[in-house]
Amino acid sequence: MNEHPLLVSSSLPLIDEVVRLASTVALEVQVAPDLSAAAAHWLGAPLVIIGSDVVTDSSSLGRRARVIVAHVENDDDDALTQRDMWRFAVEVGAEHVVELPDGERWLLESLRECAEGPPRNGTVVAVLGGSGGVGTSTLAVNTAVTASRTGLRSLLVDADPWGGGLDLVLGAEDVTGARWSDLHNVSGQLPSGHLDAALPRVSDISVLACTRTDDGLPAHETMTAVLQSGRRSHDLVIVDCSRCADDLLAVVLGSCDAAVLLVGDHVRATAAAARRHSWLRTKVGTVRLVQACSPRGISSDDVSRALGVELVASIPHVPSMTIRADEGDLPSLPRSYAAACEAIVESVGAGAQRVRRQRAA
Repeated sequence: MNEHPLLVSSSLPLIDEVVRLASTVALEVQVAPDLSAAAAHWLGAPLVIIGSDVVTDSSSLGRRARVIVAHVENDDDDALTQRDMWRFAVEVGAEHVVELPDGERWLLESLRECAEGPPRNGTVVAVLGGSGGVGTSTLAVNTAVTASRTGLRSLLVDADPWGGGLDLVLGAEDVTGARWSDLHNVSGQLPSGHLDAALPRVSDISVLACTRTDDGLPAHETMTAVLQSGRRSHDLVIVDCSRCADDLLAVVLGSCDAAVLLVGDHVRATAAAARRHSWLRTKVGTVRLVQACSPRGISSDDVSRALGVELVASIPHVPSMTIRADEGDLPSLPRSYAAACEAIVESVGAGAQRVRRQRAA
């Protein structure tokens, strides 16, 4: 299948305009001078743009979706009147007529969709700790890794500028790719293909980590652009909000579909999580609670009763986890830990992405 949009036209002004717009989103355009020459690419192109200078004949290439008619204002090569152009659009089965330069923004968005491919409409999830020291970053990493192993395209976003960088947890501090410091000037719509190509991939997940220099927090506009881009290109976006400043956390939660709150299993940690949970419910529609177990902690039933909410999962205590994470080498997860991560993924609705893709296939 041809991955490039198809432009059918011999009008140099139109060709120049379409190629120029496509180049801004790093997209190539296949150009055919007439419908006969376009036949080989007609069905495979993700988008067909037909210039209003094209002459139709009795031979039909067949109806297809995503066909538009384009016209450059004051184009000497275009002999169609405004009324003829709409008649022509009906004849070729076009869904839209765009006149340039007025319709430049609309056409650019259509070309950007081609460049990025079909959006995945992924799930964005914030992971927070009910108190300090419960292993929020480790849970975020392990959930992203587990999700990728179940077939979900996963992105791990580090929103903890004081944590030393999630790439250290994965042993990926030397892996080439963009960090937050490389994205300071990003705002608006960030092409998802550009973001994904720029990020390092570790354990089959894309990772956007903070650096270990004093580069400051990502701008609010940058965080919003990254999460929107990640949603389009991934099934699951996990945001580690361990020590995220309140103003940036508000931006993250405003872009999230759900939040996971990790609760310690000691009395004071549970009391702190109860307050955090009460606040979090006013910010995010879906909040899931997970218990972080320790050797001498209170039971999951006691934690659940104290919070008045059912726990989605309990994370078992793995003594080697901290030491191995310090070495950048997370241990293979016990089945109970992996199952807890799978339960978290399913509970926030991300697992449905995999099911929908399997059914579509």
